[in-house]
Amino acid sequence: MPYFGVKEIETYQGAAPYENPPHIYGLADELYRNMMIDKENQCVIISGESGAGKTVAAKYIMSYITKVSGGGSRVQHVKDVVLKSNPLLEAFGNAKTIRNNNSSRFGKYVEMQFECGSEPVGGKISNFLLEKSRVVNHNFGERNFHIFYQLCCGVNDHLKRELGISDLDYYYYLSHGGDHKIAGSNDGKDFQETIQAMTVMGLNSEAQKSVLRVTAAVLHLGNITFCENGNYAAVEDVQSYPAYLLDVKENELSSKLVSRKFDSKWGSQSDTINVTLNKEQATYTRDALAKAIYARLFDYLVSVVNDAMVTQAATQNVGILDIYGFEIFDKNGFEQFCINYVNEKLQQIFIELTLKSEQEHDNL
Repeated sequence: MPYFGVKEIETYQGAAPYENPPHIYGLADELYRNMMIDKENQCVIISGESGAGKTVAAKYIMSYITKVSGGGSRVQHVKDVVLKSNPLLEAFGNAKTIRNNNSSRFGKYVEMQFECGSEPVGGKISNFLLEKSRVVNHNFGERNFHIFYQLCCGVNDHLKRELGISDLDYYYYLSHGGDHKIAGSNDGKDFQETIQAMTVMGLNSEAQKSVLRVTAAVLHLGNITFCENGNYAAVEDVQSYPAYLLDVKENELSSKLVSRKFDSKWGSQSDTINVTLNKEQATYTRDALAKAIYARLFDYLVSVVNDAMVTQAATQNVGILDIYGFEIFDKNGFEQFCINYVNEKLQQIFIELTLKSEQEHDNL
């Protein structure tokens, strides 16, 4: 974009707030200088409704700080990890919604850590509130997480056969939104950027392949269907790929999807009861398994990013909070309640830190 180039960085670097028009680089420069001069940790809270540009603003803040801070090979590695973590986490944590083609479906707090010379020496990402329900269902006109479409469009033929990757319309978990495409976006090209980001994070080819296996397994799980056998559920379509990709036996996976074990204890006695599920309960179990696997995969990727940002003797840090925007859908669940509640609490904090502090300063 023309307003976020080298010229703008030079304009706002070291300038007083009143010297130039308001700009995200001006805010980034102010918090970076405050950290250096006052030797105090800094934090910026980015709020707004869904689609307002919070994640983009967070990326520009991180980009500005990495460009104006120190150099050196070790420092450059930290900068590369910080910047490349964005496309990786966006692939697995962002999705198209009605209001935003690249909406963050998780909250994150990015902590950039600095040493005395104000050079970045490490960092940490804390994630929360991943929208796991999107894995199994999303509204019409929206998409599942980007990585599923990237995988189907970008993987090579050899790996496509190994993972059992087919057309997008084949997968039940991708069938709810209608059109799979995003205008101006290339899922195949984005997939290559995701792979490159994994490499920067230190994942070798085998580790990357394992990540893709788990991702494909989640897609294949959604195609397991059930039928009624009396009052109980039976697996109608076995689907060998989920078991193969998860490295479990087909009969064991099928058994766990249509039954549940309960341990009962009374006194010193204990017993295990095997309860058979009906079709609706089996479908719920399948979806719960898919959501749990994907959530753990996402947590693993966040831990990989954090491991890549090895922290040395950090003395100060800059924190950037990027969370969901306030949102209302046709169908709203508990996740929307949590998202909107957090937004209300953040707005309350903002009011306390700004308006109330001004009132106290003016003795109002």
